[in-house]
Formats: sequence, structure tokens, C-alpha cells
Amino acid sequence: MENVRFVDEFFKTKLPKIKVYPPQASFLVWLDCRDLKLSQEELVDLFQKKAGLLLNDGSMFGPGGEGYMRLNIGCPRSILDTALNALKKAVDKK
Repeated sequence: MENVRFVDEFFKTKLPKIKVYPPQASFLVWLDCRDLKLSQEELVDLFQKKAGLLLNDGSMFGPGGEGYMRLNIGCPRSILDTALNALKKAVDKK
């Protein structure tokens, strides 16, 4: 649960255009990225090519998944911190 709080606070303070939906019973957090105003292709490019992160593309879960990415937070905090800061850097450059 500490990683959930960490992720939630990170996005609220550093990337407020991305909303966090905490997991119900897993380590998978949904990120609502629609306020970034990117197409799904641009969103995947931002996460994968620009931030170097391989998250699940929300559109793979069917209609309505566009604009979302799914983040696995079941890892050491240091890795999560590195990943989130890479994403922030990529978003800041867009």
C-alpha cells in the first residue's frame, strides 16, 4: 500500500494531468492520461519511446481504454521513483 500512496502523491504534485485509480486487489494502477490530449498512439509513444517505460496500453482492454495506461507498482520504491521521474521528464518535454 505504500507504493500506492507514493504513486498517488507523485502524480498529484508532479503530474496532475494524469489521474491515478488505485488498485482494488493487485499491484496494477490505472493512469487516466486523457488530460494530456494525446492520441493513443502518441500516448504509447510518450511512455515507451520517450520515457522508456513498458506499460499496458489501455486500449488493449477494449473500447473505452483509450487515454489510459496501466502501471505495475509491485516493485522496489527506487525503481518506481526512477520510472515516474522518467515519465515526468518525458511529459515536460512534450
